[in-house]
Amino acid sequence: MRRGEKPLMFLTRFSLKNALAVAILAVLAAVGGLYASSQFKQEAMPDVSIPYLFVTSFYPGATPEEVRAEVAEPLEQALRNIRGVQTVLSTAASNVATVTLEFSFDADLDEKKREVEEALAGVRLPQEAEKPQVTKLSFESGPMMYTAVSAGDGVSEQELAAFVRDRVLPALQGLEGVGRVQVLGLPPERVDVRLLPDKMAEKGVTYQQVRQVLQAMNVTLPVGEATFDRVKRAVVLTGRARTVDELKKLVVQPMPEVRLADIADISEGEAEPDTITRVQGNPAVAVNIVRNIDANTVDVSDRVREKLSELFEGETGFKLDIVYDAAVDVKRSVRGMLREGLLGALFASLLILLFLRNGRATLIAVVSIPLSVLIALMLLKAFTDVTLNIMTLGGMAVAIGRVVDDSIVVIENIVRRLQHRGGGTPGRELFFDATREVGGAITSSTLTTVAVFAPLGLVGGMIGKIFAPFALTVVLSLLSSLLVAVTVVPAMAYAMLRRGVKEKTGAGRVAAFYRRMLDWSLKHKAATLLLAFLLFTGSLALVPFVGVTFIPEPEEKFAVMTLTMPKGTDVRAVDEAALRIDEQIRRLPEVRLSLVTSGSPEGEFDPNTLAAGESHRANWVIGLDPDTDVDAFVRARKADLQPPAEGATIDVQKLAFGPGGPGIYVVVTAKTRDDLRRATETIAEAVRSVPGTENVRHTLVDDLESVRVTVRSADALRNGLSTAQAWAMLRPLFADERVGKIGEGGRTLDVVLSVGGAAPKSAADIANLPLLSPLGRTVALGDIADVATLRHPAAIQLRNGQEYAAVVGNIADPDTGKVNAELRRKLEALSLPEGASYSLDGSNKQINDMMRDMSMAMLAAVGLVYVVMLVTFGEGRAPFAILFSLPFAAVGALAGTFVAGEPISVASMVGMLMLIGIVVTNAIVLVDRVQKQIAAGLSVREALLEAGGTRLRPILMTAIATICALAPLALGWSEGALVSKGLAVVVIGGLTTSTLLTLLVVPVMYELLHGRRGSRLKAEAGTAG
Repeated sequence: MRRGEKPLMFLTRFSLKNALAVAILAVLAAVGGLYASSQFKQEAMPDVSIPYLFVTSFYPGATPEEVRAEVAEPLEQALRNIRGVQTVLSTAASNVATVTLEFSFDADLDEKKREVEEALAGVRLPQEAEKPQVTKLSFESGPMMYTAVSAGDGVSEQELAAFVRDRVLPALQGLEGVGRVQVLGLPPERVDVRLLPDKMAEKGVTYQQVRQVLQAMNVTLPVGEATFDRVKRAVVLTGRARTVDELKKLVVQPMPEVRLADIADISEGEAEPDTITRVQGNPAVAVNIVRNIDANTVDVSDRVREKLSELFEGETGFKLDIVYDAAVDVKRSVRGMLREGLLGALFASLLILLFLRNGRATLIAVVSIPLSVLIALMLLKAFTDVTLNIMTLGGMAVAIGRVVDDSIVVIENIVRRLQHRGGGTPGRELFFDATREVGGAITSSTLTTVAVFAPLGLVGGMIGKIFAPFALTVVLSLLSSLLVAVTVVPAMAYAMLRRGVKEKTGAGRVAAFYRRMLDWSLKHKAATLLLAFLLFTGSLALVPFVGVTFIPEPEEKFAVMTLTMPKGTDVRAVDEAALRIDEQIRRLPEVRLSLVTSGSPEGEFDPNTLAAGESHRANWVIGLDPDTDVDAFVRARKADLQPPAEGATIDVQKLAFGPGGPGIYVVVTAKTRDDLRRATETIAEAVRSVPGTENVRHTLVDDLESVRVTVRSADALRNGLSTAQAWAMLRPLFADERVGKIGEGGRTLDVVLSVGGAAPKSAADIANLPLLSPLGRTVALGDIADVATLRHPAAIQLRNGQEYAAVVGNIADPDTGKVNAELRRKLEALSLPEGASYSLDGSNKQINDMMRDMSMAMLAAVGLVYVVMLVTFGEGRAPFAILFSLPFAAVGALAGTFVAGEPISVASMVGMLMLIGIVVTNAIVLVDRVQKQIAAGLSVREALLEAGGTRLRPILMTAIATICALAPLALGWSEGALVSKGLAVVVIGGLTTSTLLTLLVVPVMYELLHGRRGSRLKAEAGTAG
């Protein structure tokens, strides 16, 4: 490197002297990028963990009050002190407690999960309560593929269950990348031991005896090791029955000998299902694929589809329906972004050709697009762990509009120097000088664009996590484009343009017209600035007419629907109601496929409802024809589908993956339960009255009726009974109990113990139940206890230890901000019971957080851009003049958003953030030339007019090339892109107006700030002469 030569210029000199080596390196980089692109893990969204942990514990047979006191509150006390917990929510319902811990997005949820599990290890719960389970969710933790297996004609449901259990599940569970196979609608196999009270009384055997024998004898336990012939062998003790026949022969009482078959009916079969699945109205088993967190969505999908094809090839008795496959969306997104990127590159190429009118120069500039992107892909794969998803694809598509800019400036300056070289064959120095002349400007402009993404990395919450891959992709693409512009472009230009550019004298007509406009503006500064100010303030008038939302939803040709029946509704009753609704759905011409599952898996946390034990719900996935208007379909179903029972609700939505949640979420608290109900119902009515809201409901549920048995201790003791003994005798009549397993090897079945006889149908029947006392007498339950019905809350909700309720709903209006503003106005006017209060979360909080975080990011970006320019120019007035181009970007950004009918969203805000870096690029190219001309002795006015005419062409070329490259994105041709349209509209609109105003306003401001200095420099130059 020569003394005083900048590093990038060293690379330029090296490239000109070693063009072949640079060409080889470029080819190797392209090959490396192509290879890297094939190695990325592909998924729909970045795998962002939702900052919540869900703790679930089942307490069979317990009322909500008992669950709260004995399970929920002990769990809350143990978990409240976990570091970083922001909010603790708990719900105590019949049989189950769910505790939700909210953390910040910056928390390491894997570490927090370990801390929670350690804290739970020290919690003492009732013996009958199951061990708490901790669940962590992310955008990609749900099933990536939904399939359904149904039976053909003449095939029974039992044969269907056996086919799925014995063939489908084993085949899928062993596939690489498959983390879990979720099965719904498959009744669990078990062995039922139903005790016969009459036979037990005759033989003198009690329930406790049978239970103890089954639990103590029917086990397999490790004993230790023994060494035979110097080989260690495991010793295992077993008393487990291997078959039903062996279980029947189990001795439960030795003297006189009584075997299990003497007092019980024993059979192998299927339990009552906790979920019922139907596809197109027919009984089915849903088989949903959940991938490993580090697996490639597309690869897993291909393996699953291949295996399923093998299983069902030639199979006539069973039918397979693939309802949804996330890999299809991923592939479509890749194709869409690739298509838009290629179209953008084509448009940019035609634009460059139009300006330069030289095919070889155009080819040199265009090469920078694929080469920069491929280098960026190679760097992304080598130094980051990002995946190929909607955000990285969006970053690549957006970067295509910017990566060509540096190369355009370099190649345009080379062509201009060749056109005015004054005869002869140019040497390397001309190409080097032409690159060096603009090298500082393109370096500064690229660094300013890179700098605006630094604050995005500091933005917290969901925005920062989701957009991190987008920012990384754009930044690496821009840095790669700068490297290509100062190495590959001059080397190719030297090889291809030495004899291919005709000399040219004089300025073009466009440049001459611009110089006249600029001269007039410089002479009429007040009028120019006033006109610019009026345009800026006029654009602000568009703000009330531009909607606001958080993140635009990608449209999939699917709808989802939820039927919620009253709490406590049996799963078969839910299925009957769901089947009637499903018949209406399937008659619609646009419905391609309907899959509905009633109930929820027993003992599992359901990520769809964020709760456990929600057996009173039915959930649909509805596949629609490709040309269906999904929004219209959803609106029509909300209008024509009626709930099948009082207290039931139906919710229809578009299928959405990634960030979401209820658009409306109002948390309500009060001093008493009655005040809480009144306040909640008042707020719910107010929310329903707001235009644009739908499916508004609250989380308070009607009281449930239960039976309470209160033991009279004196009467119980006279009959030799205690409360615990009465409970032990009654429990088998109302709840099945797992007491062991049967079988060996890979197939074991639960042994479930219960008591036969007619089930009681009223409180009076329960009072007449017989109890066998230790004194040998049979007494009715009513002889020792009072049996009464009572009502109690179906669920108790706590927020940081205080009872609360929530009003939730959806926002149908695309302008979420307008609905939230009206909602706030309505709520502020309410009169609530004394001590009642509310807080508005949901989309209102998301939008407020978005505006706050992105505003701070933009302010930080402006500061960083100014610092970069300060370093570049070595003084503060020139960068200050350049910053005046930023407000005028808002003119086009707002106008473009308004014309396109796009609401302001996170995507729009990121587009505005990008504009801060892109807009100053043109001004830097202009002012850099002005500074050099002043240093050469020109006055400020002369330097501005000369630089304006010289830099007009590259400024217009870079701006229009970026606009052309982003045009396909703005037109909304992409499939599955989450951010492209809103961002592209903002950038195109802002770049259009800012470029036009920059060419006039920045020179005016520059002369205002540098007028005296320029006169002095000119005078000094004249004296020296």
